[in-house]
Amino acid sequence: MKDSLRIKWPWEMVWMESVDDLTAMIKDALPSDHPLQSHDLFPGIKWDKRVIFIVDDDTTGEYLLIDFEKMKRGKNSTHKVPAITVIKTRAEVAALINRDHKAEIAKYNPDGTLKPPQNEESQRPSIE
Repeated sequence: MKDSLRIKWPWEMVWMESVDDLTAMIKDALPSDHPLQSHDLFPGIKWDKRVIFIVDDDTTGEYLLIDFEKMKRGKNSTHKVPAITVIKTRAEVAALINRDHKAEIAKYNPDGTLKPPQNEESQRPSIE
């Protein structure tokens, strides 16, 4: 299974029973003329206890990082949309998951207790 993707905490798989509801939530958050409205989306991975998703765009073969915690105004619109980042390859998705996993694990002591915060900045996934 060389092509399989290993999901690590804080990311988790989306329950199949929730996929249709989450797809509708994503599309409802986009303006009716947004290009993703016509795409076949599958929100298969989400950040634990947060509204941040890694979505398969089956229309383009790419992946989307959709962050409902970073809402912004659409172009020439008052409609707020979630921040959307295109991720080109499965390898980039794996790197994102690994980076976020290491960053979250680093927040804890070996005994499982949370370390005191190092800075005030909110931790969000990044594909940089």
